[in-house]
Amino acid sequence: MPKLKSALANHQAHQARLNAQAKSSQVNHDKERSIKYGKSKKAKTKVGGGVGQKATTYGDTGQIGQMAGPSGSIHGINPTSLTKGKGKARAPTNPIDKDDTVLLLGEANFSFALSLVSSPHSHPPTLVCATSYDSEKTCYQKYPDAAGHVDKLRALGVNVGFDVDAGALEKSKSVVGKGRRWSRIIFNFPHVGAGITDQDRNILSNQHLLLRTFRSVAPFLSKGPSKFPLVNEQRMKKRKRTQAEDDVSDVEGTIEDVSENENENEDAHDDPSDGQEPSSLPRTTARTIPFTTPKKQGTILITVLNQPPYTLWNLSKLGTKPPPLCPGTTLPQPRYTLLRSFAFAPELWRGYEHRRTLGFKEGLSKRENMEIIGRKGEARTWEFALKADEGEEIN
Repeated sequence: MPKLKSALANHQAHQARLNAQAKSSQVNHDKERSIKYGKSKKAKTKVGGGVGQKATTYGDTGQIGQMAGPSGSIHGINPTSLTKGKGKARAPTNPIDKDDTVLLLGEANFSFALSLVSSPHSHPPTLVCATSYDSEKTCYQKYPDAAGHVDKLRALGVNVGFDVDAGALEKSKSVVGKGRRWSRIIFNFPHVGAGITDQDRNILSNQHLLLRTFRSVAPFLSKGPSKFPLVNEQRMKKRKRTQAEDDVSDVEGTIEDVSENENENEDAHDDPSDGQEPSSLPRTTARTIPFTTPKKQGTILITVLNQPPYTLWNLSKLGTKPPPLCPGTTLPQPRYTLLRSFAFAPELWRGYEHRRTLGFKEGLSKRENMEIIGRKGEARTWEFALKADEGEEIN
């Protein structure tokens, strides 16, 4: 009898061990399935960016390189959403302060310039210079509504200039002002408009236009403290870190542009006043304000569509990591820091109507801003400032 009881106890203990092992095995199996499911779900979430595209980049000599970027992104950077916080619409960004001296390049029908000095912005007309690449006669032929806009601008006291090449401002000092500095230089939707059907040649021509513009505007930008101290702080930290590494290795190196890291969060450096309309002055006061350059770091703002072929121009790279020499010259090409980028909102500029470089033809061309809002990619403005060590080299 004792042997029977002992055998029964051993059997029960063995069975209990088997049950415990089975339960442990099931728990581990369920845990593994849960982990695999979580990884699979994360992978699916990350995959929605689309198939990567290759952007062709061109240097000063036309050498071709390859730069991969996600589809729908510009220069390999995903544009940030126009919302700040969940379900909260973000107000449009107005980059112009009431004391800014504003030089407008490549105006077509001058509707943007007229919007800037009209209500609700009412920017002081004496602080604005609006220019066109075309002659006055050609401009009016290409854009029938331009003459009326120019008449209004001149009546308000805006300086209007024609035959002004954005890539050779030194030849138009009588228009842009000898010795004058501009805190905001704006070039909306630059395009050579040469009708080149070959995409590679088209890209190269527009890249050269942008490089020439970056070189040309540098001596005309105002100097002073930056509106974006966070960007400067990051640049200084990177410079100190690089110098410390060089001291340790006793090898002289170059300081890479901090803008590449800034692009990970483009709107991180947005001005706190973005979306708020600068207070306007009474019309009589605005017209009598003397031209005075504010003591701030000048910036150049370039707006392009966020879709091919414009994304293939690699605008940010042309500004921050350009070739050593400006195309077609022996002049050094300045380097810039990318401060921020933001969505260009046509509705912010009352009366503004986008026009193509080739001109406007009634019944054939798109009216209002359908060339912008009717496209796949949004219009986006990129704001650059000269690197701290570049300004003195150019002047």
